[in-house]
Amino acid sequence: MASDDLTIEVAGTSSLAQPARQALEECMQAYGEDVLREAGRLEETARVGNGTPMITNSMIQEANLLGRRGHIQRRVPKTKHVMQLISYAATVVAGVFAGKMDTATGSIGFALSATAGIAAFFLGRNDG
Repeated sequence: MASDDLTIEVAGTSSLAQPARQALEECMQAYGEDVLREAGRLEETARVGNGTPMITNSMIQEANLLGRRGHIQRRVPKTKHVMQLISYAATVVAGVFAGKMDTATGSIGFALSATAGIAAFFLGRNDG
């Protein structure tokens, strides 16, 4: 049975301090996972029927090229999706409270839901 361990030798790494070497290993692992995930996506688009998945060396090379050019899309964490939904829901709730601004409950509810909506909007953005 195959192992998930992959040993790679990179020339020049012996002169690196241990923290720098560890950082390089983490970067290479993250990049390798991105390339493998992108190769899997390429395999899914090329597969015909219900055959068994088979990632080829050309798929790995194409995924690597896409990664070097910055075209691999990272997965969006579920928390970002939840925050986007919360921002929409808070907008609706703020609208309900906006109709009752003449009462203390309406004013406080509007302020709280608007604040929650703005915070969720910024936490749910996909640009960072």
